Amino acid sequence: MTRSGTIMLARVKTSGALPWRIGRDGNPEVLLVHRRNQDDWSIPKGKAEPGESDADCALREVREETGFDCRPGAELPHVVYLDRTRRVKTVRYWAVTVDAGVFAANDEVDDARWLALPLALRTLTQARERPVVLALGALVAKELGVCPVPAKERMLLLVRGAAALPREQWEHSENDRPLASEGRSMARSLVDLGSFFEIDRILSAPAARCMETVEPLARSETLSVEASADLSDGRIGKAMRLIEDARGTGTVLCTHEDVVSGVLTELAKHDRTAVEPHPGRRRGSVWALTGDHARYTSAYYLPLPELGSAAASDDVMSPLGRLRLEALT
Repeated sequence: MTRSGTIMLARVKTSGALPWRIGRDGNPEVLLVHRRNQDDWSIPKGKAEPGESDADCALREVREETGFDCRPGAELPHVVYLDRTRRVKTVRYWAVTVDAGVFAANDEVDDARWLALPLALRTLTQARERPVVLALGALVAKELGVCPVPAKERMLLLVRGAAALPREQWEHSENDRPLASEGRSMARSLVDLGSFFEIDRILSAPAARCMETVEPLARSETLSVEASADLSDGRIGKAMRLIEDARGTGTVLCTHEDVVSGVLTELAKHDRTAVEPHPGRRRGSVWALTGDHARYTSAYYLPLPELGSAAASDDVMSPLGRLRLEALT
């Protein structure tokens, strides 16, 4: 605590590495590890040793956890969160490629698996790590023209509208309040979803901030955004009917925070959907609802990368020579 009475949170810096390759079927894959003590699936990571750089720490951690010697590539989005002891933990991640080694179970990690990117998104235990996989997929598609194969099952993507201009900065109709510059950046980041999910239709609440959130995605998918009053504030019942009608299809619905929360509550209650526990639903973030024509079986959270992270920089995201496609067969 400072002299002024402000509580200072302890900060911890760690680094991680996401190994990737092009699989035998020609599609990108990433390596996830299963940690014994935590019983979770995650990206290899850990704390730096004295005098060790963040990038060297990432390479050492992946070697210790998997047995693979890796070569660093582009930096991916960092993740910031509070750990169980209320410390602020920052994790920097790098895309890496495997040069040599064979996986062997050890005291920390008892399993490691190469997974296609859509499956990796579902397998990761912590939602906060999913933007790292999304960024890797976008990077591979951008630099090498190799896009992830979309998930085989059609999913419904429930999107919360991105950040709008503050009300005090807007003198006109609330329904016409547009996205702020931060919100436009959020909207652009949603374009990468098209590489992971089959998208057939995009609907949005009529509010300008919701329509604008999914317009970049619609353009990239050569679709139009359909305005639907059933996705407006407070219309949870009507939104549920839309969602029920969309079962088994690749549909994107953009709406407001209260509708997102209400829909997830209703699905857990009536469809017995396994909704991943998550305290936050950031503006512009996404819930992926999976299932079939009968019911939604699960819902998992796809938070956006932190704005201003390494992934937002073209200089960091474009070192094509460091990706080393030739090593990934």
